[in-house]
Amino acid sequence: MGDDHPRVSIGMPVYNGQRYIGKTIESLLRQTFQDFELIISDNASTDGTQTVCREYEAADSRIRYHRNSENLGAQANYNAVFLQARAPYFKWASSNDLCEPRFLETCVQQLDEHSDAVLAYPRTRLLLGDEGTAEDYQEPARVDQDRPCDRFRDFLENGDLNNVMNGLIRADALRRTSLMRTYLGSDMVLMAELALYGKFVQIPEVLFLRRIDPSSKVTLRSREDIIRHYDPRIKRMVFQRWKFHMGCFSAIVRTPLTTREKICLLRFLLGQLVRDRGRLAQDLRDAARA
Repeated sequence: MGDDHPRVSIGMPVYNGQRYIGKTIESLLRQTFQDFELIISDNASTDGTQTVCREYEAADSRIRYHRNSENLGAQANYNAVFLQARAPYFKWASSNDLCEPRFLETCVQQLDEHSDAVLAYPRTRLLLGDEGTAEDYQEPARVDQDRPCDRFRDFLENGDLNNVMNGLIRADALRRTSLMRTYLGSDMVLMAELALYGKFVQIPEVLFLRRIDPSSKVTLRSREDIIRHYDPRIKRMVFQRWKFHMGCFSAIVRTPLTTREKICLLRFLLGQLVRDRGRLAQDLRDAARA
């Protein structure tokens, strides 16, 4: 396909990513699979991100750079890059992380060969700090079971770092989800919902390098920084665990599953509510104080 109809759309949301974004873009441009577009959505960065991105956009017609007039928050910016995608396959690319050259080629091959899969992802190597230390990571979740209920349950129980979200996704399946929402863990809910539509295929090669430091991993930041990350226009985030569970229930309601599968899923979520009752009660106390 030509540039007007690429097979893969890569969406890169960024805010103040000057430090790493050049390396990240270079890792994508070195891909052995070249039929892609790169959509960069800048959340009103205050550093040199715009200058770096404009230089790459001028040098490669596959790159489209858009700058938001204000910081919409990370979740809204993740949605924004997907809504601009034109290809049948889509990948989110953090401005901090790196992809080995065969990342796209291998993931495209897996989705081409497995019609029952909605996502293909390789193994991950974690970059701890400024690339000084690296360690390979094994995803505890499989998400390749035949039953949607089993896939949903497996991901929520074992999803952990959610590296799978950086894999290659069927765009038509992703459009059927609620996308990202402004509450803690909405990325986990999104991937669990996506698992209701098909299997996740893991590639045994380490092809994804994920940076783990305060600039790239939200949970390592202060509470104030976390709120600014999700939406700088709000002052507090309350009922986070309640919103997480409501997101899970909403995903089940939206999905066209059999009655048997929905009963299985509802039983699982009710069990999750019981196990999470302490955090839910703390949510209520925090909201009352706020």
